[in-house]
Amino acid sequence: MVEINYKRLDKLDDFEIALVHKISEREFGKVKRNLANASLVVDIKKINREGRRAAYEVKARVDAPSLVLHGEHTDWELQRALHRTFDNLKNEIERKFNKKKVKWPKRLIRE
Repeated sequence: MVEINYKRLDKLDDFEIALVHKISEREFGKVKRNLANASLVVDIKKINREGRRAAYEVKARVDAPSLVLHGEHTDWELQRALHRTFDNLKNEIERKFNKKKVKWPKRLIRE
């Protein structure tokens, strides 16, 4: 089973593709600790603006047997966009699996 699928890499150059593979593999290893049998889909859209710079829109989706989670971010730098996308994805996983902690009012604790 393929764990990581990439979409729209044909618009990127070789350096950007290597960067995407390196960061995605490292960050997906961290995500996979919490989810068994998960696969990752990374979709990168390079938005060419007028001028020399391009913006990158990165979307990541984790497919687990009973769960689908999304993370996305848009930035001028590909590396920053990838890291923040995976940070958003890890936050989504934490929100999904952490139980809500009840904060009791102080007056109830003292009684």
